[in-house]
Amino acid sequence: MDGTDLRIFSGLVADPFRSDETLAREAGLTGKAVRLRRKRMESRGVLQEYGIHPAAEILGRYSVAWRYVGKDWTELPTSQLSEIEDLAFVMSFRPAFHRVVRFTKEPDPPADPRLARILGHPLGGPLGEPQLSPSVPADRLSRVDWRVLEAVVRAPRASFSNKARHANVSPRTFRIHQSRLDATHALQCAMILNLEREAGLATYGIWLRVDESFDERSVELPRLWDRPHWTRNPRGVYLLGSADNYFEARALELHLQSLPGVVGADPLIPAGGFFARERFLSWIRAERERRFRPEGYA
Repeated sequence: MDGTDLRIFSGLVADPFRSDETLAREAGLTGKAVRLRRKRMESRGVLQEYGIHPAAEILGRYSVAWRYVGKDWTELPTSQLSEIEDLAFVMSFRPAFHRVVRFTKEPDPPADPRLARILGHPLGGPLGEPQLSPSVPADRLSRVDWRVLEAVVRAPRASFSNKARHANVSPRTFRIHQSRLDATHALQCAMILNLEREAGLATYGIWLRVDESFDERSVELPRLWDRPHWTRNPRGVYLLGSADNYFEARALELHLQSLPGVVGADPLIPAGGFFARERFLSWIRAERERRFRPEGYA
């Protein structure tokens, strides 16, 4: 993977809906060249999942996260994970670290013992997800909005014409509704990455355990692929970013480890995960049918 691939990759992580044409303008390439590079990263499993999903509030649920350490799977046992009824997605990192998000019916659910058996022992208690809440309540979503949600979750990178056909609307109508849902944070993303599948990617991933003297502003770094993810027990922050080469990436890791207030550091590299796409689709259909069942239907 070269510097151009890295710019395309970073652009997709920042905005999975970004078109190939937009990425091409930013990278100084043609749309066809970007499409070929993107397809190669997808086929190799670097970009494993564009996990677009509705915000938990839209589905009448709470988004709650856990962290597990101990089990280092070459490939996660998806059949076992699929048996956990409220599991939304899992992001795995080397070495042996897993971040799990469940969409639960109550705000403070107990840990699911099946996850511990699959992924290792839990690290602290559940964490409320720090995602932006949607500014449009679920009861203000139209039938078209729900059909658009389903089409986007089913095939996030499909063309507008294909998604519009699935939603039974015109491409222009589909674009308007998707843009509004995205702008109001009704649509969110859990990008599943596996950076072990591609040589040459200059990246760093690190989890810093910190004490009360740590200055949170010190992690406001350029070229982060996602916002810093903070944990409460123990207090820490997970960072994922890129650099021009491996020497620079390593220097950034060493710099972060040396910051005042850091009491421990674990380098982590994204190594795949699990996204419950079919479950999200069933939740969307159930919620849509509940809200728009025909008058007089029991």
